[in-house]
Amino acid sequence: MKMKRILCVLLSAMMLLSVLTACGSTSNDDDGSGTTTPTADQIIDSADIEACEIVFWHAMSNKQEEALTAITDEFNATNEWGITVTLVNQGAYTDLSTKLTASAASDTLPDLSQAYNNYVTSYLDKLVHLDAYVERDYDEMDYEDILESYRDENSEFGFISGMPFNKSTYLYFYNKTLFDQLGLSAPETWDDLITIGQTFQSELGMVSLGYDDLAGLIEATLLQNGAEYISEDGAEFDTEEGLEAITYLMDMYNNGYARLVGEDLYFSGPLGNCLVGAYVGSSTGVSYITMNEGYELGVSTLPGNTTKAANTAGTNVMMFTTDLNKQAAAWEYLKFLTNTENTVYWAMQTGYMPIRTSGFESDEYQEYMASSEAAQACYAQQDAYFSSLNFDGSYDVRNDIGTKFEELVLAGADGQTAYDELIALVNGILQ
Repeated sequence: MKMKRILCVLLSAMMLLSVLTACGSTSNDDDGSGTTTPTADQIIDSADIEACEIVFWHAMSNKQEEALTAITDEFNATNEWGITVTLVNQGAYTDLSTKLTASAASDTLPDLSQAYNNYVTSYLDKLVHLDAYVERDYDEMDYEDILESYRDENSEFGFISGMPFNKSTYLYFYNKTLFDQLGLSAPETWDDLITIGQTFQSELGMVSLGYDDLAGLIEATLLQNGAEYISEDGAEFDTEEGLEAITYLMDMYNNGYARLVGEDLYFSGPLGNCLVGAYVGSSTGVSYITMNEGYELGVSTLPGNTTKAANTAGTNVMMFTTDLNKQAAAWEYLKFLTNTENTVYWAMQTGYMPIRTSGFESDEYQEYMASSEAAQACYAQQDAYFSSLNFDGSYDVRNDIGTKFEELVLAGADGQTAYDELIALVNGILQ
């Protein structure tokens, strides 16, 4: 299984490399004087930065891309060095990941890119270590103002691998008008989800629930029931709690209380069009939901079972250029992108969360949050946040387990069958 996956990745990389070469992709090659692990003595002082272009790959779209463009345009127009940051949209996250992997193999990585940590586990040697930059500017940029969980995430490889950017949590979005008509409230427990499913089915002949992210659904549901998920050694949910959690999920789908998203890709559209009563998805999804006339959107925290567990998500921005001048220039852009003013602007425009304590506590964001049910829900469940572990193979598990779960739902598999096959899948990848 692993050998087939490796061959597929290599073939994809070779095909994409030919395209990138034809299109003239940006290379991080230099004259050999650069490094991905610059020391304090090697990094260029900000006063000595020379004008240059920085290429930044991203996967933002719609309002997110508009906000990122606005921040970048301001940097380009106001920075004192003549630095130009060029944004290159690489499509969806899966497209971005594939292109980064191929570019890493051919040494044609961009200067900067959005990336999840699990994207880069196979080419950590290509990442620029930001430790020397952070140490130099620690007080100036108030590095400790960045939320500790995000700093920890960017240190999990043993060095500072990036700067946090578009951070979100998963929320429960629901049709408040229909819930009110049916005498229902936002769910707090798994039992509440069953009651809501039964009521929507009996009263409206309607499916009550959808999940945008099936891999995230599996992990959160296991944690909500006191089970573990995965480790480098394989599946950790081979327990009574794990079986109970997977059985609960299969029952939700088999009983018609939940449905797959299908061709809609995301549930923001079906919710707005009254095709589903509620869905679980990223907090940034609020910027995509448009309710049909006469219907009101409700937003709440995620329900739990024996405990609460709420997914956190979102990428970091990582540096790949080995050119020391470009590193210094890119670092100035990263500081600008993540300062208090811009993290507040970004959060208010997109539904993501400020990455800084000062951003959250600012008068501007507090005023915004007072009128945003989604922002309130994000912070109401902050004690339940969890982040997925990243190690070699974890990205493959994330990709494959969601696909496998969808197959099991379509087949109407029972809980035991789904449990057995999901464990076998995970162990086949990691062991």
